[in-house]
Amino acid sequence: MLKTIYNRIRLLMLRHKEPYVLYHDLLGFWPNNIRLYEIAFLHSSSSICEQGRRINNERLEFLGDAILDAIVADILFHRFDNRKEGFLTNTRAKIVKRESLNAIALKIGIDRFITYSMHISSHNSYMYGNALEALIGAIYLDKGYDFCKHFIETRIIDSLIDLEKISKEESNFKSRLIEWCQKHKIDIQFALVETLVDKNNNPIFQSQALLGGLSGGIGIGYSKKESQQNAAHTAIERLRKDKSFMQLVLATRQSENPEIVTEKTQDKQ
Repeated sequence: MLKTIYNRIRLLMLRHKEPYVLYHDLLGFWPNNIRLYEIAFLHSSSSICEQGRRINNERLEFLGDAILDAIVADILFHRFDNRKEGFLTNTRAKIVKRESLNAIALKIGIDRFITYSMHISSHNSYMYGNALEALIGAIYLDKGYDFCKHFIETRIIDSLIDLEKISKEESNFKSRLIEWCQKHKIDIQFALVETLVDKNNNPIFQSQALLGGLSGGIGIGYSKKESQQNAAHTAIERLRKDKSFMQLVLATRQSENPEIVTEKTQDKQ
């Protein structure tokens, strides 16, 4: 209570109060070092130069990524006290994947604060999710671990994520398809079919899942990883619904363990 009163008195003494009010409305608390939050929302396309250094949110994003992983792991460890490591790892991966962070950032309203070049398309590069990670890095530096954990737990986990639902969702279709092929001794490959560009000249990848040399499905995405996941999802659905296709695939099985050819799992993009 005393700290809240102090922050309000300090705010009244500031000449430029508007940024503090805007960040308070977004975050639900008063920043101490507002510069950290301004940098958190500064995309690399709009970097500024200070004392010979390029300033943008990439360093804070790096820090926030690690802090977010640790805090989500902390929360899951205590909330699912009877579940095994594999379950915890998979659930955390679903929460912190780029698509999820982008959606969370938009729900919070971060998109209204990001500074970026008008030549950069905001929908394809996970800009919002990256800014969310940078914001978490800023909160950690400004307020400390415990405060940052409280923000993530109350503002993100409890408000925007259904842990029970997300823990049951299947999201890693690529791994699931590889496991099925290994079980049935089917050769599997993920081939890059084509790289296109959208109207803003941003790359779009098109990948194909090949099961025993047969096309299981084609997927597109703004990264190879995303396009492969979508291709795998299509292949899994086709195997489930089209029994004749499944028989064709099973007919290609090898008598010995096949060499499974896949692209290495890429880092988050």
